Amino acid sequence: MFNKEFLNEMYNADSEGALIAVELDQQEFLLSHIIRLIEDNRARVLSFFSYNDEETGRLVLLFKIDLEDASPVVRSLERFNYPVKFYRQKQALPDEIMKNRVDELIHYIEL
Repeated sequence: MFNKEFLNEMYNADSEGALIAVELDQQEFLLSHIIRLIEDNRARVLSFFSYNDEETGRLVLLFKIDLEDASPVVRSLERFNYPVKFYRQKQALPDEIMKNRVDELIHYIEL
C-alpha cells in the first residue's frame, strides 16, 4: 500500500519548491503561526511532516513549500525565533546574488 510512488505523491516530494526544517521543543510553537509566516512570504505549504529527533529529543517540522527561493521564508522564521535546522532549494538565488553585489559595492566604496 505505501510504496515509493505513493509517498512521493503524498508528500509532494517530486514537485518544484524548497524544503525547510525547523527544530524546536514541542511546547515552543503554534503550527498556525509558522504557516502564517510562510504564507506571508507568498509561499504555500505543499506538505508538512514532523518527527522527534532521537539525538536532541526535539521536534523537527519539515515543510515543503512552492517557492524555489526559501530564503525570505527562512529569514521570517528566524526573526520570530523558529530555528531553521536546514533548508534545501534548487540553486543560488537572487537574494544571494544581490547580497554579493551589495558586498562588492561596499568594498568598492571603501577603496
